Amino acid sequence: MSYIRISRIVAVALAAAALGTAAGAQAQPDTGSAEQPLPVGSTIEPPIDCAPTAAHPYPVVVLPGADGTPEQTAAQWDTMVGALRGAGYCTLLFQGGISNDRRWNGDMPGEAGQVADFVTKVRQTTGAAKVEIVAHSAGSIVSNYYLKVLGGAPAVSHAVFMTPEVRGCDGVGVVGIPNPPITPVQLLHALPFLRSALAASSHEFAVAMQMTPDSPVYKAIFDTAVTQPGVTYSVIATRRDQLATPAPACSVIDEPGVVNEVFEDLFPDAAPVDHSLIRSSDDTAGWVLRQLSR
Repeated sequence: MSYIRISRIVAVALAAAALGTAAGAQAQPDTGSAEQPLPVGSTIEPPIDCAPTAAHPYPVVVLPGADGTPEQTAAQWDTMVGALRGAGYCTLLFQGGISNDRRWNGDMPGEAGQVADFVTKVRQTTGAAKVEIVAHSAGSIVSNYYLKVLGGAPAVSHAVFMTPEVRGCDGVGVVGIPNPPITPVQLLHALPFLRSALAASSHEFAVAMQMTPDSPVYKAIFDTAVTQPGVTYSVIATRRDQLATPAPACSVIDEPGVVNEVFEDLFPDAAPVDHSLIRSSDDTAGWVLRQLSR
């Protein structure tokens, strides 16, 4: 879930607020106060300067997570993009929702619309019938909104997700307090008025509140089946995930046909990875290639 966007200081404040609520405190109703619409943010589009081949007829659209700045993207994704291109895939890394020098830092439905527009452009330029998506963390949330809510599934063959935020995430990883008596998600569920109040308090909170379980965006993606007909789904998670918690359960798409695997089970002798580093691992890159070939 997109609690990875909340600063550690503010997350600790949330936990402190939770500690101040008695276990039997009554939930206060949501006041229904309108939340200000978020701007979508800008995009960074790569030149579409490659072509599909008979061996790999679908271009690969890579969607980074929200970690790091656009200036850091090339270094973060050199291993993955290099492996895909080295294997002969027409590979295009797209960054959307850019605000305050952060990716996916705006209105999520609008960001998914940016992905939809880019996929259309890729298909028109290359002549490909479909694309394949390789997404990390927040990029997977935007992907799922595009695939399910915006009807993008007919344009996508395979969605490969690294440490996605799915169902059952609790927000504890960001707080950094082991075994808190109440999790951020539980707090927001018990006190639903907080979601609107927090969303109105800052841009960062407004972005994060889009992925609380009671939000319209979350419900649109996760209240019914995530997977879409015609799309193959593959997921890799890590037990060392310090942000998508509880790990690895928070990243599992527990639906028929989905490949859900854990990095440590696949590569017990590999160098440790966490929520972010998994996307820079040679082992992960090899796993992605194997998924795309199945």
